[in-house]
Amino acid sequence: MYLQRLELRNTGPIEEASVECRFNDDGTPKPIVFVGRNGSGKSIATAHVVSALIAAHGAVFEDSDVEAGKVYKLRSPFYVRNGAEFSLGEVYFSDDYFVSEAQFLKSKKDYAEPFPNYGKWDEVDPSSMSHYTSNFRQRPAMLKEALNNATHLFFPPNRFEEPAWLNDLNLRNKVSYGSLKNFDTFSNRPVVNYAPMRNLQSWLLDLIYDSYAIERKSRISQPPAAFGYTWVPKVIETREGRASRILDSISHFLTALLGKQGTVTWSVGARNNRQIGILIDNQLVTQNLFQLSTGQAVLLDLFLTIIRDFDLSHAPLNQLSDIEGIVVIDEIDLHLHTDIQHDILPNLIGLFPRVQFILTTHSPLFLIGMEKAFAVDGFQIIELPSGKEIEVERFSEFEVAYERMRESARFEEEVRSKVEASQKPMLYVEGMTDIDYLNKAAELLGRHAIINRFELVDAVGVPHLNMIWKTYSSHLGTTLRQKWVLLYDCDADKPADNNGKLFRRTIPKQESRITSGIENLFTEATIKRAIAHKAAFIDIIGEHEALERGVRTMVPETWKINKDEKRNLCDWLCKHGNQDDFQRFGEVFDILEGVLSFGE
Repeated sequence: MYLQRLELRNTGPIEEASVECRFNDDGTPKPIVFVGRNGSGKSIATAHVVSALIAAHGAVFEDSDVEAGKVYKLRSPFYVRNGAEFSLGEVYFSDDYFVSEAQFLKSKKDYAEPFPNYGKWDEVDPSSMSHYTSNFRQRPAMLKEALNNATHLFFPPNRFEEPAWLNDLNLRNKVSYGSLKNFDTFSNRPVVNYAPMRNLQSWLLDLIYDSYAIERKSRISQPPAAFGYTWVPKVIETREGRASRILDSISHFLTALLGKQGTVTWSVGARNNRQIGILIDNQLVTQNLFQLSTGQAVLLDLFLTIIRDFDLSHAPLNQLSDIEGIVVIDEIDLHLHTDIQHDILPNLIGLFPRVQFILTTHSPLFLIGMEKAFAVDGFQIIELPSGKEIEVERFSEFEVAYERMRESARFEEEVRSKVEASQKPMLYVEGMTDIDYLNKAAELLGRHAIINRFELVDAVGVPHLNMIWKTYSSHLGTTLRQKWVLLYDCDADKPADNNGKLFRRTIPKQESRITSGIENLFTEATIKRAIAHKAAFIDIIGEHEALERGVRTMVPETWKINKDEKRNLCDWLCKHGNQDDFQRFGEVFDILEGVLSFGE
Protein backbone atom coordinates (compact mmCIF):
# COMPACT_ATOMS: atom_id res chain seq x y z
CA MET A 1 0.00 0.00 0.00
CA TYR A 2 1.45 3.32 -1.13
CA LEU A 3 0.36 6.91 -0.73
CA GLN A 4 -1.12 8.16 -4.01
CA ARG A 5 -2.38 11.65 -3.22
CA LEU A 6 -2.59 14.13 -0.37
CA GLU A 7 -5.12 16.98 -0.39
CA LEU A 8 -4.95 19.76 2.21
CA ARG A 9 -7.11 22.87 2.40
CA ASN A 10 -7.08 25.61 5.03
CA THR A 11 -4.97 23.43 7.33
CA GLY A 12 -2.74 25.52 9.59
CA PRO A 13 -0.63 27.74 7.30
CA ILE A 14 -1.59 25.73 4.18
CA GLU A 15 -4.29 27.36 2.07
CA GLU A 16 -4.37 24.64 -0.56
CA ALA A 17 -1.94 21.87 -1.42
CA SER A 18 -2.47 18.92 -3.73
CA VAL A 19 0.42 16.45 -3.76
CA GLU A 20 0.39 13.77 -6.45
CA CYS A 21 2.89 11.04 -5.60
CA ARG A 22 5.02 9.91 -8.52
CA PHE A 23 6.38 6.47 -9.31
CA ASN A 24 9.14 5.07 -11.51
CA ASP A 25 8.44 3.06 -14.66
CA ASP A 26 8.90 -0.19 -12.73
CA GLY A 27 6.27 0.87 -10.19
CA THR A 28 8.67 1.70 -7.38
CA PRO A 29 7.87 4.91 -5.47
CA LYS A 30 9.90 8.08 -5.66
CA PRO A 31 10.93 9.60 -2.31
CA ILE A 32 8.93 12.70 -1.31
CA VAL A 33 10.63 15.49 0.64
CA PHE A 34 8.62 18.31 2.22
CA VAL A 35 10.58 21.53 2.68
CA GLY A 36 9.79 24.97 4.02
CA ARG A 37 10.44 27.34 6.87
CA ASN A 38 9.46 26.55 10.44
CA GLY A 39 5.70 26.88 10.69
CA SER A 40 5.11 26.18 6.99
CA GLY A 41 3.08 23.01 7.63
CA LYS A 42 5.58 20.20 7.06
CA SER A 43 4.68 18.34 10.26
CA ILE A 44 0.96 18.90 9.70
CA ALA A 45 1.19 17.39 6.22
CA THR A 46 3.01 14.27 7.41
CA ALA A 47 0.68 13.98 10.43
CA HIS A 48 -2.29 13.46 8.09
CA VAL A 49 -0.48 10.56 6.42
CA VAL A 50 0.58 9.01 9.73
CA SER A 51 -2.90 9.38 11.24
CA ALA A 52 -4.36 7.60 8.20
CA LEU A 53 -1.85 4.74 8.51
CA ILE A 54 -2.65 4.30 12.20
CA ALA A 55 -6.38 4.31 11.37
CA ALA A 56 -5.76 1.57 8.82
CA HIS A 57 -3.98 -0.58 11.42
CA GLY A 58 -6.72 0.12 13.95
CA ALA A 59 -9.34 -1.15 11.53
CA VAL A 60 -7.93 -4.70 11.56
CA PHE A 61 -5.60 -5.05 14.59
CA GLU A 62 -6.20 -4.80 18.33
CA ASP A 63 -2.72 -3.45 19.16
CA SER A 64 -2.97 -0.20 17.17
CA ASP A 65 -0.94 2.82 18.30
CA VAL A 66 -4.13 4.46 19.65
CA GLU A 67 -7.17 3.12 21.47
CA ALA A 68 -10.10 1.80 19.50
CA GLY A 69 -12.35 4.62 18.32
CA LYS A 70 -9.63 7.25 18.86
CA VAL A 71 -7.45 9.10 16.36
CA TYR A 72 -3.74 9.89 16.33
CA LYS A 73 -3.91 13.45 15.04
CA LEU A 74 -5.92 16.02 17.01
CA ARG A 75 -8.71 17.78 15.13
CA SER A 76 -9.42 21.26 16.43
CA PRO A 77 -10.77 24.63 15.18
CA PHE A 78 -7.38 26.06 16.14
CA TYR A 79 -5.91 24.36 13.06
CA VAL A 80 -8.36 26.02 10.67
CA ARG A 81 -6.51 28.61 8.65
CA ASN A 82 -7.29 32.23 9.53
CA GLY A 83 -10.18 33.57 7.48
CA ALA A 84 -11.38 30.12 6.38
CA GLU A 85 -14.62 28.35 7.32
CA PHE A 86 -13.20 24.85 7.63
CA SER A 87 -10.10 22.73 7.14
CA LEU A 88 -9.85 19.59 5.05
CA GLY A 89 -7.40 16.73 4.84
CA GLU A 90 -7.79 13.84 2.40
CA VAL A 91 -5.34 10.95 2.11
CA TYR A 92 -5.59 8.51 -0.80
CA PHE A 93 -3.72 5.21 -0.91
CA SER A 94 -3.34 2.50 -3.54
CA ASP A 95 -6.11 -0.12 -3.75
CA ASP A 96 -8.61 2.77 -3.49
CA TYR A 97 -8.31 3.22 0.28
CA PHE A 98 -8.86 6.74 1.60
CA VAL A 99 -9.34 8.89 4.69
CA SER A 100 -11.18 12.20 4.65
CA GLU A 101 -11.50 14.54 7.61
CA ALA A 102 -12.82 18.07 8.03
CA GLN A 103 -12.98 20.55 10.89
CA PHE A 104 -15.51 23.40 11.16
CA LEU A 105 -15.54 26.54 13.30
CA LYS A 106 -18.94 25.67 14.78
CA SER A 107 -21.46 22.82 14.75
CA LYS A 108 -23.38 22.13 11.53
CA LYS A 109 -26.74 23.24 12.97
CA ASP A 110 -25.32 26.68 13.77
CA TYR A 111 -24.52 27.39 10.11
CA ALA A 112 -26.91 29.28 7.90
CA GLU A 113 -26.50 29.39 4.14
CA PRO A 114 -24.08 29.63 2.47
CA PHE A 115 -22.65 26.43 3.96
CA PRO A 116 -18.93 25.61 3.91
CA ASN A 117 -17.78 24.38 0.51
CA TYR A 118 -17.25 20.83 1.74
CA GLY A 119 -18.14 17.99 -0.61
CA LYS A 120 -19.39 15.70 2.18
CA TRP A 121 -21.46 18.35 3.96
CA ASP A 122 -24.60 16.19 3.76
CA GLU A 123 -22.86 13.45 5.76
CA VAL A 124 -21.99 15.74 8.70
CA ASP A 125 -24.00 15.19 11.89
CA PRO A 126 -26.01 18.34 12.79
CA SER A 127 -24.43 18.60 16.26
CA SER A 128 -20.88 17.91 15.08
CA MET A 129 -18.08 20.39 14.43
CA SER A 130 -16.03 17.85 12.49
CA HIS A 131 -16.38 15.02 10.03
CA TYR A 132 -14.29 11.88 9.56
CA THR A 133 -14.75 9.07 7.08
CA SER A 134 -12.70 6.24 5.61
CA ASN A 135 -13.31 2.97 3.82
CA PHE A 136 -10.76 0.89 5.74
CA ARG A 137 -13.44 -1.29 7.35
CA GLN A 138 -15.23 -2.07 4.09
CA ARG A 139 -12.59 -4.60 2.94
CA PRO A 140 -10.89 -5.71 6.18
CA ALA A 141 -9.46 -8.97 4.81
CA MET A 142 -7.82 -7.23 1.84
CA LEU A 143 -6.52 -4.42 4.07
CA LYS A 144 -5.12 -6.87 6.60
CA GLU A 145 -3.22 -8.70 3.87
CA ALA A 146 -1.81 -5.41 2.56
CA LEU A 147 -0.64 -4.36 6.03
CA ASN A 148 0.75 -7.80 6.86
CA ASN A 149 2.91 -7.82 3.72
CA ALA A 150 4.41 -4.34 3.94
CA THR A 151 5.98 -1.95 6.40
CA HIS A 152 4.34 1.27 7.61
CA LEU A 153 6.42 3.34 10.01
CA PHE A 154 6.66 6.86 11.39
CA PHE A 155 9.71 8.36 13.09
CA PRO A 156 8.77 11.62 14.89
CA PRO A 157 11.23 14.48 15.44
CA ASN A 158 11.51 13.72 19.18
CA ARG A 159 13.04 10.31 18.53
CA PHE A 160 16.35 9.76 20.30
CA GLU A 161 18.70 7.24 21.83
CA GLU A 162 20.16 7.86 25.28
CA PRO A 163 23.95 8.24 25.14
CA ALA A 164 26.19 5.39 26.25
CA TRP A 165 27.69 7.41 29.12
CA LEU A 166 24.44 7.45 31.13
CA ASN A 167 25.14 5.36 34.23
CA ASP A 168 21.73 3.68 34.40
CA LEU A 169 22.01 2.55 30.79
CA ASN A 170 24.02 -0.51 31.81
CA LEU A 171 21.08 -1.74 33.86
CA ARG A 172 18.62 -1.39 30.98
CA ASN A 173 20.85 -2.31 28.10
CA LYS A 174 20.85 -6.07 28.50
CA VAL A 175 19.75 -7.79 25.35
CA SER A 176 17.16 -10.53 25.67
CA TYR A 177 15.45 -12.80 23.17
CA GLY A 178 12.34 -11.22 21.69
CA SER A 179 8.83 -12.16 22.79
CA LEU A 180 5.81 -11.40 20.57
CA LYS A 181 2.08 -11.93 20.99
CA ASN A 182 1.28 -14.65 18.49
CA PHE A 183 -2.36 -13.79 17.81
CA ASP A 184 -3.96 -13.10 14.45
CA THR A 185 -5.50 -9.86 15.75
CA PHE A 186 -2.12 -8.51 16.93
CA SER A 187 0.40 -7.07 14.48
CA ASN A 188 3.27 -6.58 17.01
CA ARG A 189 4.31 -3.74 14.72
CA PRO A 190 3.59 -0.20 15.96
CA VAL A 191 3.57 2.56 13.37
CA VAL A 192 5.13 5.23 15.61
CA ASN A 193 8.74 4.59 16.70
CA TYR A 194 10.85 6.65 19.11
CA ALA A 195 13.96 4.94 20.51
CA PRO A 196 13.79 1.31 19.34
CA MET A 197 17.41 0.24 19.89
CA ARG A 198 16.64 -2.21 22.72
CA ASN A 199 14.01 -4.00 20.62
CA LEU A 200 16.44 -4.01 17.73
CA GLN A 201 19.17 -5.60 19.82
CA SER A 202 16.83 -8.35 21.02
CA TRP A 203 15.78 -8.97 17.42
CA LEU A 204 19.40 -9.06 16.27
CA LEU A 205 20.20 -11.56 18.99
CA ASP A 206 17.40 -13.78 17.66
CA LEU A 207 18.82 -13.52 14.14
CA ILE A 208 22.37 -14.26 15.26
CA TYR A 209 21.25 -17.27 17.28
CA ASP A 210 19.13 -18.67 14.44
CA SER A 211 21.87 -18.09 11.87
CA TYR A 212 24.84 -19.44 13.82
CA ALA A 213 23.08 -22.14 15.88
CA ILE A 214 20.13 -23.40 13.83
CA GLU A 215 20.94 -22.55 10.21
CA ARG A 216 24.65 -23.39 10.36
CA LYS A 217 25.60 -26.60 8.61
CA SER A 218 28.93 -28.39 8.47
CA ARG A 219 30.33 -30.82 5.92
CA ILE A 220 33.66 -32.47 5.26
CA SER A 221 35.40 -31.35 2.10
CA GLN A 222 35.73 -34.05 -0.55
CA PRO A 223 39.13 -35.04 -1.94
CA PRO A 224 39.97 -33.91 -5.47
CA ALA A 225 39.87 -36.37 -8.33
CA ALA A 226 43.59 -37.00 -7.96
CA PHE A 227 45.53 -36.29 -4.81
CA GLY A 228 48.60 -37.35 -2.92
CA TYR A 229 48.83 -38.81 0.56
CA THR A 230 49.25 -35.33 2.07
CA TRP A 231 45.61 -34.28 1.47
CA VAL A 232 43.84 -33.31 4.70
CA PRO A 233 40.04 -32.99 4.80
CA LYS A 234 38.58 -29.71 6.01
CA VAL A 235 35.34 -28.83 7.75
CA ILE A 236 33.30 -26.40 5.63
CA GLU A 237 30.61 -24.41 7.40
CA THR A 238 27.68 -22.66 5.70
CA ARG A 239 24.72 -20.69 7.03
CA GLU A 240 21.55 -20.92 4.96
CA GLY A 241 18.09 -19.74 5.93
CA ARG A 242 15.90 -16.69 6.52
CA ALA A 243 17.91 -15.35 9.49
CA SER A 244 21.19 -15.68 7.60
CA ARG A 245 19.77 -13.89 4.57
CA ILE A 246 18.50 -11.05 6.76
CA LEU A 247 21.89 -10.75 8.48
CA ASP A 248 23.52 -10.54 5.05
CA SER A 249 21.15 -7.68 4.14
CA ILE A 250 21.97 -5.92 7.42
CA SER A 251 25.67 -6.36 6.69
CA HIS A 252 25.18 -4.66 3.32
CA PHE A 253 23.46 -1.75 5.09
CA LEU A 254 26.14 -1.48 7.81
CA THR A 255 29.03 -1.24 5.37
CA ALA A 256 27.22 1.65 3.64
CA LEU A 257 26.46 3.35 6.97
CA LEU A 258 29.99 3.03 8.34
CA GLY A 259 31.76 3.66 5.04
CA LYS A 260 33.75 0.44 5.37
CA GLN A 261 34.02 -2.47 2.97
CA GLY A 262 34.52 -6.04 4.05
CA THR A 263 32.90 -9.03 5.71
CA VAL A 264 30.65 -8.20 8.68
CA THR A 265 30.64 -10.54 11.66
CA TRP A 266 28.88 -10.21 14.99
CA SER A 267 30.07 -10.48 18.56
CA VAL A 268 27.78 -11.26 21.48
CA GLY A 269 28.73 -10.42 25.05
CA ALA A 270 28.87 -12.77 28.01
CA ARG A 271 25.71 -14.57 29.08
CA ASN A 272 25.02 -12.16 31.94
CA ASN A 273 25.74 -9.07 29.86
CA ARG A 274 24.42 -9.56 26.34
CA GLN A 275 25.84 -6.77 24.18
CA ILE A 276 26.01 -7.00 20.42
CA GLY A 277 29.11 -5.74 18.66
CA ILE A 278 30.19 -5.46 15.01
CA LEU A 279 33.42 -6.50 13.32
CA ILE A 280 34.35 -5.82 9.70
CA ASP A 281 37.12 -8.00 8.30
CA ASN A 282 37.83 -9.06 11.89
CA GLN A 283 38.45 -5.44 12.93
CA LEU A 284 36.24 -4.37 15.85
CA VAL A 285 34.01 -1.41 14.92
CA THR A 286 32.04 -1.32 18.16
CA GLN A 287 31.56 -3.81 20.96
CA ASN A 288 28.18 -2.28 21.82
CA LEU A 289 25.74 -0.74 19.38
CA PHE A 290 24.95 1.92 21.97
CA GLN A 291 28.52 3.18 21.64
CA LEU A 292 28.06 4.44 18.09
CA SER A 293 27.98 8.18 17.55
CA THR A 294 24.61 9.90 17.91
CA GLY A 295 24.27 10.31 14.14
CA GLN A 296 25.17 6.69 13.42
CA ALA A 297 22.82 5.49 16.16
CA VAL A 298 19.96 7.53 14.69
CA LEU A 299 20.44 6.01 11.24
CA LEU A 300 20.93 2.54 12.71
CA ASP A 301 17.61 2.96 14.53
CA LEU A 302 15.81 4.17 11.42
CA PHE A 303 16.92 1.58 8.92
CA LEU A 304 17.19 -1.46 11.18
CA THR A 305 13.65 -0.71 12.36
CA ILE A 306 12.52 -0.84 8.73
CA ILE A 307 14.25 -4.20 8.24
CA ARG A 308 12.95 -5.59 11.55
CA ASP A 309 9.39 -4.45 10.85
CA PHE A 310 9.37 -6.14 7.46
CA ASP A 311 10.91 -9.27 9.00
CA LEU A 312 7.86 -9.42 11.30
CA SER A 313 5.59 -9.19 8.27
CA HIS A 314 4.22 -12.15 6.33
CA ALA A 315 6.28 -11.35 3.22
CA PRO A 316 9.57 -13.05 2.31
CA LEU A 317 12.76 -11.09 2.99
CA ASN A 318 15.85 -12.13 1.07
CA GLN A 319 17.39 -8.75 0.32
CA LEU A 320 16.76 -5.09 1.10
CA SER A 321 15.01 -4.51 -2.22
CA ASP A 322 12.25 -6.92 -1.09
CA ILE A 323 11.07 -4.46 1.57
CA GLU A 324 8.10 -2.35 0.54
CA GLY A 325 5.73 0.05 2.25
CA ILE A 326 5.58 3.62 3.57
CA VAL A 327 8.13 5.20 5.93
CA VAL A 328 7.46 8.72 7.20
CA ILE A 329 10.37 10.55 8.86
CA ASP A 330 9.92 14.04 10.28
CA GLU A 331 13.17 16.06 10.21
CA ILE A 332 15.30 13.30 8.73
CA ASP A 333 18.46 15.41 9.08
CA LEU A 334 18.06 15.54 12.87
CA HIS A 335 21.35 14.91 14.76
CA LEU A 336 23.24 14.23 11.52
CA HIS A 337 26.56 15.81 10.55
CA THR A 338 26.63 17.55 7.18
CA ASP A 339 28.77 14.81 5.60
CA ILE A 340 26.20 12.18 6.64
CA GLN A 341 23.31 14.31 5.35
CA HIS A 342 24.98 14.92 2.00
CA ASP A 343 26.93 11.73 1.32
CA ILE A 344 25.59 8.77 3.32
CA LEU A 345 21.88 9.27 4.03
CA PRO A 346 20.71 9.50 0.37
CA ASN A 347 22.64 6.34 -0.47
CA LEU A 348 21.05 4.50 2.46
CA ILE A 349 17.60 5.52 1.23
CA GLY A 350 18.55 4.15 -2.18
CA LEU A 351 19.08 0.70 -0.65
CA PHE A 352 15.28 0.44 -0.18
CA PRO A 353 13.86 1.10 -3.66
CA ARG A 354 10.37 -0.28 -2.90
CA VAL A 355 9.88 1.81 0.23
CA GLN A 356 7.99 5.09 -0.24
CA PHE A 357 9.92 7.54 1.94
CA ILE A 358 7.93 10.63 2.98
CA LEU A 359 10.37 13.04 4.60
CA THR A 360 10.68 16.55 5.96
CA THR A 361 13.97 18.42 6.15
CA HIS A 362 15.58 21.79 6.75
CA SER A 363 18.83 20.70 5.09
CA PRO A 364 19.69 21.91 1.56
CA LEU A 365 22.76 19.65 1.72
CA PHE A 366 20.53 16.59 2.11
CA LEU A 367 18.55 17.67 -0.97
CA ILE A 368 21.73 18.12 -2.98
CA GLY A 369 22.87 14.67 -1.88
CA MET A 370 19.49 13.25 -2.93
CA GLU A 371 19.89 14.77 -6.38
CA LYS A 372 23.28 13.10 -6.75
CA ALA A 373 21.93 9.74 -5.58
CA PHE A 374 18.55 9.77 -7.39
CA ALA A 375 19.04 12.28 -10.24
CA VAL A 376 16.82 15.32 -10.79
CA ASP A 377 13.66 13.36 -11.60
CA GLY A 378 14.26 10.57 -9.11
CA PHE A 379 12.50 12.20 -6.15
CA GLN A 380 9.99 14.93 -5.36
CA ILE A 381 10.51 18.16 -3.41
CA ILE A 382 7.27 19.72 -2.16
CA GLU A 383 7.56 23.24 -0.81
CA LEU A 384 5.06 24.23 1.86
CA PRO A 385 2.81 26.04 2.49
CA SER A 386 2.28 26.43 -1.29
CA GLY A 387 2.34 22.68 -1.98
CA LYS A 388 4.22 23.28 -5.23
CA GLU A 389 6.82 20.85 -6.50
CA ILE A 390 10.19 22.56 -6.92
CA GLU A 391 13.61 21.67 -8.29
CA VAL A 392 16.70 21.12 -6.19
CA GLU A 393 18.38 23.90 -8.21
CA ARG A 394 16.79 26.26 -5.69
CA PHE A 395 19.44 25.02 -3.28
CA SER A 396 22.42 24.76 -5.63
CA GLU A 397 24.21 27.68 -4.01
CA PHE A 398 24.54 25.62 -0.83
CA GLU A 399 26.73 23.12 -2.65
CA VAL A 400 29.38 25.82 -3.08
CA ALA A 401 29.05 26.79 0.58
CA TYR A 402 29.33 23.15 1.59
CA GLU A 403 32.49 22.58 -0.38
CA ARG A 404 34.04 25.74 1.05
CA MET A 405 33.15 24.58 4.54
CA ARG A 406 34.81 21.23 3.94
CA GLU A 407 37.87 22.97 2.53
CA SER A 408 37.96 25.16 5.64
CA ALA A 409 37.76 22.09 7.87
CA ARG A 410 40.64 20.46 6.00
CA PHE A 411 42.64 23.69 6.15
CA GLU A 412 42.01 24.01 9.90
CA GLU A 413 43.33 20.49 10.42
CA GLU A 414 46.41 21.33 8.35
CA VAL A 415 47.00 24.40 10.53
CA ARG A 416 46.84 22.26 13.67
CA SER A 417 49.37 19.83 12.26
CA LYS A 418 51.69 22.68 11.30
CA VAL A 419 51.52 24.06 14.85
CA GLU A 420 52.75 20.72 16.12
CA ALA A 421 55.41 20.20 13.44
CA SER A 422 56.69 23.76 12.94
CA GLN A 423 60.49 24.00 13.14
CA LYS A 424 60.90 27.49 11.64
CA PRO A 425 58.79 30.64 11.25
CA MET A 426 55.68 30.29 9.07
CA LEU A 427 54.69 32.75 6.35
CA TYR A 428 51.04 32.46 5.26
CA VAL A 429 50.13 34.25 2.01
CA GLU A 430 46.87 34.56 0.07
CA GLY A 431 47.73 32.28 -2.82
CA MET A 432 50.24 30.01 -4.50
CA THR A 433 51.24 32.66 -7.03
CA ASP A 434 52.34 34.87 -4.09
CA ILE A 435 54.79 32.16 -3.06
CA ASP A 436 56.20 31.89 -6.58
CA TYR A 437 56.59 35.68 -6.87
CA LEU A 438 58.36 35.92 -3.49
CA ASN A 439 60.79 33.13 -4.33
CA LYS A 440 61.64 34.71 -7.70
CA ALA A 441 62.04 38.17 -6.13
CA ALA A 442 64.36 36.74 -3.46
CA GLU A 443 66.46 35.18 -6.23
CA LEU A 444 66.71 38.41 -8.29
CA LEU A 445 67.20 40.77 -5.32
CA GLY A 446 69.62 38.60 -3.38
CA ARG A 447 67.26 38.23 -0.38
CA HIS A 448 67.47 34.44 -0.04
CA ALA A 449 68.69 34.76 3.53
CA ILE A 450 65.33 36.23 4.54
CA ILE A 451 62.88 34.09 2.58
CA ASN A 452 64.72 30.84 3.36
CA ARG A 453 64.15 31.36 7.07
CA PHE A 454 60.40 30.94 6.54
CA GLU A 455 58.22 28.04 5.56
CA LEU A 456 55.84 29.49 2.95
CA VAL A 457 52.23 28.29 3.06
CA ASP A 458 49.32 28.96 0.70
CA ALA A 459 46.39 30.01 2.92
CA VAL A 460 43.95 29.71 -0.02
CA GLY A 461 42.52 33.18 0.31
CA VAL A 462 41.81 35.94 2.79
CA PRO A 463 39.07 34.03 4.69
CA HIS A 464 41.57 31.43 5.85
CA LEU A 465 44.06 34.10 6.89
CA ASN A 466 41.27 35.69 8.90
CA MET A 467 40.40 32.34 10.46
CA ILE A 468 43.99 31.81 11.62
CA TRP A 469 44.12 35.31 13.10
CA LYS A 470 40.80 34.90 14.88
CA THR A 471 41.77 31.51 16.31
CA TYR A 472 45.38 32.09 17.31
CA SER A 473 45.31 35.74 18.32
CA SER A 474 43.54 34.57 21.49
CA HIS A 475 45.17 32.51 24.23
CA LEU A 476 45.83 29.79 21.65
CA GLY A 477 48.68 31.94 20.37
CA THR A 478 50.74 30.63 23.27
CA THR A 479 50.77 27.21 21.58
CA LEU A 480 52.87 28.52 18.68
CA ARG A 481 56.45 27.33 18.82
CA GLN A 482 57.70 29.69 16.12
CA LYS A 483 56.67 33.09 14.77
CA TRP A 484 53.81 33.09 12.32
CA VAL A 485 53.28 35.88 9.77
CA LEU A 486 49.95 36.41 8.01
CA LEU A 487 50.82 38.44 4.90
CA TYR A 488 47.86 40.12 3.22
CA ASP A 489 47.83 41.70 -0.25
CA CYS A 490 47.52 45.48 -0.42
CA ASP A 491 43.74 45.53 -1.05
CA ALA A 492 42.94 43.64 2.19
CA ASP A 493 43.52 46.85 4.16
CA LYS A 494 44.41 45.05 7.38
CA PRO A 495 46.29 47.06 10.00
CA ALA A 496 49.57 45.65 11.27
CA ASP A 497 49.13 43.82 14.56
CA ASN A 498 50.97 41.40 16.84
CA ASN A 499 49.84 38.91 19.45
CA GLY A 500 52.60 36.87 20.99
CA LYS A 501 54.27 35.03 18.14
CA LEU A 502 51.46 35.78 15.70
CA PHE A 503 52.00 38.72 13.32
CA ARG A 504 49.62 40.31 10.84
CA ARG A 505 51.10 42.43 8.07
CA THR A 506 49.83 43.97 4.80
CA ILE A 507 51.93 44.62 1.69
CA PRO A 508 52.12 48.44 1.20
CA LYS A 509 50.05 49.72 -1.69
CA GLN A 510 52.00 51.08 -4.67
CA GLU A 511 51.14 53.56 -7.42
CA SER A 512 50.08 51.16 -10.12
CA ARG A 513 47.40 50.52 -12.75
CA ILE A 514 46.84 47.19 -10.94
CA THR A 515 45.20 48.14 -7.63
CA SER A 516 44.66 44.71 -6.06
CA GLY A 517 46.65 41.55 -5.38
CA ILE A 518 50.37 41.10 -5.03
CA GLU A 519 50.66 42.18 -8.69
CA ASN A 520 50.24 45.77 -7.40
CA LEU A 521 53.99 45.60 -6.70
CA PHE A 522 54.80 45.53 -10.43
CA THR A 523 55.40 48.79 -12.28
CA GLU A 524 53.26 49.98 -15.18
CA ALA A 525 56.17 49.31 -17.52
CA THR A 526 56.30 45.67 -16.41
CA ILE A 527 52.53 45.22 -16.84
CA LYS A 528 52.60 46.78 -20.32
CA ARG A 529 55.38 44.40 -21.32
CA ALA A 530 53.24 41.49 -20.14
CA ILE A 531 50.25 42.80 -22.13
CA ALA A 532 52.45 43.04 -25.23
CA HIS A 533 53.18 39.34 -24.83
CA LYS A 534 49.56 38.34 -24.18
CA ALA A 535 46.71 40.82 -24.09
CA ALA A 536 44.46 38.38 -22.20
CA PHE A 537 46.57 38.78 -19.06
CA ILE A 538 44.87 42.09 -18.20
CA ASP A 539 41.21 43.14 -18.43
CA ILE A 540 40.99 46.87 -19.23
CA ILE A 541 37.81 48.91 -18.81
CA GLY A 542 38.20 52.27 -20.52
CA GLU A 543 37.28 55.64 -19.06
CA HIS A 544 33.52 56.06 -19.11
CA GLU A 545 30.68 58.15 -17.82
CA ALA A 546 28.52 56.79 -15.02
CA LEU A 547 25.11 58.00 -13.82
CA GLU A 548 24.34 57.42 -10.15
CA ARG A 549 21.27 58.97 -8.50
CA GLY A 550 21.08 61.53 -11.26
CA VAL A 551 24.73 62.58 -10.92
CA ARG A 552 27.06 62.04 -13.85
CA THR A 553 30.69 61.24 -13.09
CA MET A 554 33.69 60.15 -15.12
CA VAL A 555 35.11 56.76 -14.12
CA PRO A 556 38.81 56.47 -14.91
CA GLU A 557 40.28 53.59 -16.85
CA THR A 558 40.83 50.47 -14.70
CA TRP A 559 43.20 47.53 -15.14
CA LYS A 560 42.61 44.15 -13.51
CA ILE A 561 44.30 40.76 -13.68
CA ASN A 562 42.08 38.31 -15.52
CA LYS A 563 41.29 35.61 -12.93
CA ASP A 564 41.68 32.82 -15.48
CA GLU A 565 45.11 34.16 -16.51
CA LYS A 566 46.52 34.80 -13.02
CA ARG A 567 48.63 31.63 -13.02
CA ASN A 568 49.78 32.14 -16.61
CA LEU A 569 50.85 35.73 -15.87
CA CYS A 570 52.82 34.54 -12.83
CA ASP A 571 54.61 31.87 -14.83
CA TRP A 572 55.54 34.37 -17.56
CA LEU A 573 56.82 37.04 -15.15
CA CYS A 574 58.83 34.52 -13.12
CA LYS A 575 60.42 33.28 -16.33
CA HIS A 576 61.05 36.61 -18.10
CA GLY A 577 61.09 39.17 -15.25
CA ASN A 578 64.28 40.98 -14.24
CA GLN A 579 65.55 42.76 -11.15
CA ASP A 580 63.83 46.02 -12.09
CA ASP A 581 60.49 44.26 -12.49
CA PHE A 582 60.68 42.83 -8.94
CA GLN A 583 62.35 45.85 -7.28
CA ARG A 584 59.30 46.79 -5.15
CA PHE A 585 59.25 43.33 -3.53
CA GLY A 586 62.15 44.57 -1.45
CA GLU A 587 59.56 46.22 0.84
CA VAL A 588 58.07 42.80 1.58
CA PHE A 589 61.45 41.43 2.59
CA ASP A 590 62.00 44.46 4.82
CA ILE A 591 58.70 43.66 6.58
CA LEU A 592 59.72 40.04 7.10
CA GLU A 593 63.13 41.08 8.37
CA GLY A 594 61.41 43.35 10.90
CA VAL A 595 59.24 40.47 12.13
CA LEU A 596 62.26 38.20 12.57
CA SER A 597 64.09 40.83 14.62
CA PHE A 598 61.02 41.72 16.70
CA GLY A 599 61.60 40.99 20.39
CA GLU A 600 65.15 39.80 19.84
